[in-house]
Amino acid sequence: MGFSSKAMAASSDPLGVLQILWESLHLPIKSGQLFFPILLLSLLSSSLLFFCYFSIAPIPLDLVSKISILLEETNHRPPDLLLDIERDLRDFAGLATSITLFFFFSSLFLVLATLYTFAMAYSNRNITPKDLLLRIARRWYQTMITRLYVVLLTAGLGLLSSLGVGTAKLVSDGSSAAFSFGLSLAGLLLLLYLYLLTRWSMSLVIAAVEETWGIGALSWSVELYIGNKKRGIVLTLMLLAIKVAIYGAFAAVMMASGPPQPTEAPMAIVYIVAAADALWDLYSMAVYTVFYYECRKSHGLEYTGLHAALVRVNAVVVH
Repeated sequence: MGFSSKAMAASSDPLGVLQILWESLHLPIKSGQLFFPILLLSLLSSSLLFFCYFSIAPIPLDLVSKISILLEETNHRPPDLLLDIERDLRDFAGLATSITLFFFFSSLFLVLATLYTFAMAYSNRNITPKDLLLRIARRWYQTMITRLYVVLLTAGLGLLSSLGVGTAKLVSDGSSAAFSFGLSLAGLLLLLYLYLLTRWSMSLVIAAVEETWGIGALSWSVELYIGNKKRGIVLTLMLLAIKVAIYGAFAAVMMASGPPQPTEAPMAIVYIVAAADALWDLYSMAVYTVFYYECRKSHGLEYTGLHAALVRVNAVVVH
């Protein structure tokens, strides 16, 4: 009896950052056969995304060169330069919008499928492909609305940050005090972004697993985040650092190969980066899934009751 009570106490102890990262590594294995198609679709989606954007990259490069000619003080401009710029803008806007919308919705279904699969694996529940498809059919709209809130909030934070840094740069006089103020402001903005990004990422898990969504999911993430800020910020910082390293290595390789020529870029490197990006995104979702349940546990909310409710909801949908 004493041993069982010790085991129960140990199981309820909060996990540290490294323990969360380690536990997240086990979720793909615990997901069983469902993880394999998710992995394949994630690799395919990421590769197609990189390929599509590299395919249309010559258009904005050509557009920049034409705009630079337009801004030059010369009388030797092509006669139809403005028409060419307008056509390039229209072509790029149409292609970029189509690609962005397609991958927004494809990634939406992948994110929902991945988060729900990892959540069930964490709670030691076996689900069938039919269960997963039913969940996607029931929750895709709610997850999409939650994700749109996250996108808008991220864009708003980026705009406010740009305005703040720009204002600080305009009023600065180039002194060391102004430089220190700029560094302090950048550091505060980074901490704010890490703080908010952790909550926003957890709100997507909530939308996929719980029955709330949108503002409700964002509000629920605020409550669960109380008392878990340090772990959340450190986790997000580590995940973002690896993400930046992936793209930094890609940029370094491309710059080392000479002038930027997207159409002639070695596609092997592109696909390697796409695969690394897809794998890291899957792992990041596993980390936020474990962190979400750790936040629930820290507030005395075990996940067994939640999933019992989900079972009842799915049973209603089936019948």
